[in-house]
This record gives sequence, C-alpha cells and structure tokens, in this order.
Amino acid sequence: MSGPWATLPEEVAAARRELDRLLVGTGVPTTGPTGPDTRPAVALVGAPGRGRRALAAALVDLGAGALDAQVTRLGPDTLDVPLLEELDLLLPPRPDGGWATGGASALLVVLGAGAPLDRHELDRVADVAGAVEAVGFAVVGTEAHRGWRTVLDADRDLVAEHVPRLAGAPWFPVSTVLADAARGTGTAGEPLRRRSGVAPLQQHLHGLVARRRRMLDEANALRAAVTAARSLPAHAPPGPGPGPGAVVGAARREHHVRWRAEIAAARVAVVDDLGRRVRALAAAHRDRIDHASRRDLAAVATDLARDLEDEAAAVVAALGDRLRDLVVTTLADLLPPADLAELRIPAPVPRADLPAAPARPADRVLVVAGASGGLGLSRLALLPLLAVPVAPVVGAALVPVSVGLGLGAAGWLARVRRRAADRAHARAWLAEALGQARTDLERVLSEALIVADREITLALDRALDERAQRLAPGPTDPRYAARAAATARAEAVLDRLAAAIRTGSDHPASPEPPPPAAAAAYRHGP
Repeated sequence: MSGPWATLPEEVAAARRELDRLLVGTGVPTTGPTGPDTRPAVALVGAPGRGRRALAAALVDLGAGALDAQVTRLGPDTLDVPLLEELDLLLPPRPDGGWATGGASALLVVLGAGAPLDRHELDRVADVAGAVEAVGFAVVGTEAHRGWRTVLDADRDLVAEHVPRLAGAPWFPVSTVLADAARGTGTAGEPLRRRSGVAPLQQHLHGLVARRRRMLDEANALRAAVTAARSLPAHAPPGPGPGPGAVVGAARREHHVRWRAEIAAARVAVVDDLGRRVRALAAAHRDRIDHASRRDLAAVATDLARDLEDEAAAVVAALGDRLRDLVVTTLADLLPPADLAELRIPAPVPRADLPAAPARPADRVLVVAGASGGLGLSRLALLPLLAVPVAPVVGAALVPVSVGLGLGAAGWLARVRRRAADRAHARAWLAEALGQARTDLERVLSEALIVADREITLALDRALDERAQRLAPGPTDPRYAARAAATARAEAVLDRLAAAIRTGSDHPASPEPPPPAAAAAYRHGP
C-alpha cells in the first residue's frame, strides 16, 4: 500500500487501543480482528419470509428449496462451488427476533420486493450496522412485483435516513425464481440468468470479502468499539456497578411495566362495569315490557335511549377518574405538580346509537284467528242451552246473543294476541339494541384507553429522558470530552478504511493471496 493509505494500519491500531482503554472497566466486551486462519464469511440476515435460504441456494447454484432450517453455514466442505472456495455463506438463526451476525466479515441484508422496510427491520439494520462495517442489500422477489424499483428506492431512502452511514451501501435486485429456472439450461438459460441478478451479487461478494478479509475484520473490530463507546453514557463509572444511566434505564422499564399493567387492569374493569350496567338495563326493561300496555311499549325506545345515555356517562366518568388516578400514580415522582396538572387526556364521547324500532304491521292472520276463536268460545258458552227442550223455540232468539258474544270474544282475543306479539317484538328489539349499544360503547372506551396509553407513554418517556439528561454531565465534563474525541477520531479512521475497502487497496500488514482460478468464474458471471 502506498499513497494516502500508507499509514492506515497504524491509525486503525491506534484508534482501537484508544477506545479499548476508554472502555476498560465499563463491562462492555471488546473484540479484536479474527485470526489469520479464520475463513472470511458473509452472513445473510433478514426478517422471516424474505427468502434468505432461497438466495443462499441461488448463490451456490442450488434449487430454491435445497437448504432447510438446519443449514447455518455453507463452505467448501459442503459444496464444490467456486464462490465457496474463497468465503463461507452464513445463515445465522434469529435469537429473540434479532439478527445475529455470526462473526461475519460482511453482511447481506435480504429484503422483500413487495413492500418497503418496516420499522422493525430498520431497527435491526441499525443494530447489525453497529457491529459490521461492510453491509450490502439484496431485494428478493423482483419477478413477482412490477413495482420493485419503487420499493428499492423507498428502502434506500429509509436506510439512508435511519442509518446515515449506509447511505452509499450497494443494492442488488435479485430473483431467485429466475435463477432456479435457469439452472441446468446451459447457454439457453443465459437471458434468465442475467435477469435474475445473481451474477452481480456473486461478483460483489467475492471481490469485497475474499480479497479484503483482513481489512474488513479490522473495520468490524473498530466499528464494534465505536458503537460500544457511543452507547455508554458519558458518566459511566470506571469500575463495576450500575451507574446513573443504568438506574434511569431500570426506572424506565419499571414505570413502563407498571403502566402497562395498570392500563390493562383499567380495560378489564371498565368492560366489566359496562357489562354489569347493560345487563341491569336489560333485566329492568324486559320486566317493564312484560307488564307494559300498548302505550308503554311505544315509549320503550325513548326510555331505553335515555337510560343508556345515563349509564354510558357514568361509565365514562368512572374511567376518567381511574385514568386520572393512574396518571398521578405513574408520573407524580417524575413531573412537577404544574406540569402534571397541565397533562390532559381527551375524554371519550359515548356514542350509543340504537337501531330504530320498526313499526310492526297488523297481523291479519292473527285477527282472523282471534275472530274464529271468539266464535268458538260463544258456541261453547251456549252449548248447555242446546240440551234444553225449548232450545229450538229460543234458538232464533239466541243467535244475536251468540254473534255478540263471539264478536266480543274475538276482539278481546285479538287484542291479547296482538299485545303478546308486540311484547315479543319489543323484547327482540331490546336484545338487538343493547347488543349494538354495548359494542359501540366498548369501541369508544377502547379508543379512549388507546389514546390514554399513547399520551401517558409519551409523557413518561419525555420525563425519563429529561431525568437522564439532568443526570448526564455536560460537554465540559473531562470524561465526556475524552470519549467524544476518541470516538470522532475512530469514526474518521473508519471512513478512510471504508474508502480503502471500496477502492480495493490491499492491507500491507496482511497481504492476501491471489484468488484461485476457479473463483475467476464469478468475475464474468456464472
């Protein structure tokens, strides 16, 4: 190495020694470059379902389903593939939803072409970028999504915004399906191989990792030290034991756990209170319907709406009182009384819209049945007179009486049956109305709890952040200044080292052997 990179190895070693000296006693483990006998490796990381294993199979010319969950490393002892003669491919497991790097020299983040990165993936990218210097991105599934270019541009912008140092990272659109279809087709499958995008990715990995392993290892060790130094509070104690930062972190966890438990208990309590009140309303109005006159039945809807409004207001008031008590309990030791009094949670507006009670049309069958039943009753009433010897004489005189009794009985029976039908109709409407009202009120209360959860969580985080800032020393603190200066110097060295890696300069302290002839196949595609 000559020119501007001549002193780079000494600068890297000096920066690591300085950071290691500052990190001694903080309990943060430091790592150095891997040994000379360690093979370079690229770790494929990504969220579930993004196609890590299919991409690894395409890189080593295997079928899409050839690698099962037990395969975590691909090397020369696994397959006779030119790419694997110079480096290993790692498929590390995902511990607790995180992305393990597996001690890799470089990372390849596998993303989907169907939708942009979500927040979880961005956070994981930021995590792994703090441990590994060289990071590339592969967008898999381009054959199935016409808008993959838009997704790739959006992902690139999101990464640049969330992890600025990766703004210039390489991106590769890849189709593992096309690569799988081109396997074994010889020259006829060359168009599919070009469209799959696997060859440029193979060339990049070989050129980056196989020829610059020692430089990457030095960069990774320095990057991990910089990340560890930046993650420590400026007032970190020189010896073991929790410092103010650890105390604030423990307080944050304790407050959040307690608040989550309290809001869950409030949700259970308010739903139980609402259910109890609705059941009491149902019982009261069912009893009223059972004994209601026709005029009383017409007023059931109005009375139920009024009662529901009163009960909803009572539930909301009880929830408001409970939330105010929770706010005071959670934030009393973090906020001054004036700030606590200014904190407001929007009160929910109950919306218990009842379904309209449709007018029930007259039941003609019921009227006819009542009339026939009434006539039958009149005949039963006159039946004893038919046994009297003079019955034929008075029969004609009893006809009007029979008709009158029949009509009266028919009218009375029709009214009784109509009232019974009206009451049954009112009971059915009551059940439907109360069910709908309960659903509406539960939704309103859930929305209120979500708003309260958000507002209190934000207020809690702001209060804890302010406490952490009060505990942290200012930039004039000697420890703060020393660590900031050392980190800034290490970042500058990392920038120069990354530039050297991109330009392909060799590391003078650890010269790399030339690649074998078999690896040259990847310089011109598979």
